[in-house]
Amino acid sequence: MTTLKVVEWPAKVLETKSTEVTEFNAEFQQFVQDMHETMDHAGGIGLAANQVGVAKRLLTIFIPWSGSRYSDQEEKKEPWHDVRYTFVNPVITKTSGKIRWQEGCLSFPEIFEFVDRAAEVWVKAQNEKGETFEVHATGLFAICVQHEIDHIDGIVFINRMSRLKQSLVKKKVAKRHRLLAEGADDGE
Repeated sequence: MTTLKVVEWPAKVLETKSTEVTEFNAEFQQFVQDMHETMDHAGGIGLAANQVGVAKRLLTIFIPWSGSRYSDQEEKKEPWHDVRYTFVNPVITKTSGKIRWQEGCLSFPEIFEFVDRAAEVWVKAQNEKGETFEVHATGLFAICVQHEIDHIDGIVFINRMSRLKQSLVKKKVAKRHRLLAEGADDGE
């Protein structure tokens, strides 16, 4: 397996609507494995293909159970914990309720902000072999699915924030890029 490079905002591919996956060959299945490897290596619980520079409708999710990891927002072990998911061409078919959750994003390092989402979502998708399945997602799983589907629709999570919050996040990202650039200049 290969660890891919996670693209950081403001890379254009992050705000590009992804195209449908039509080929489920060995090369595609290897890419899915590489995405899972990349997500794990980066310490994320979800990853969309455009976050590694590929504008395809593919996302991976793996939410490990840790009794204290999200203890402020999560109460008990759910059936979706410790299950590796691959969603190809996912479509949310139904939503229910509302929930506010603090989200982070591998494409926005060190940025965490509260976002409003549906509390439950029903999703129809294909797996890496092209087989159709449906899932009912709740809690953190529902948040993660919506966040990653937003990615493949070209929506980054700051688009779900107020203009003020967006402005603050953009300033933080610009400062981070400036500091990284200065650090690279010092190393030459």
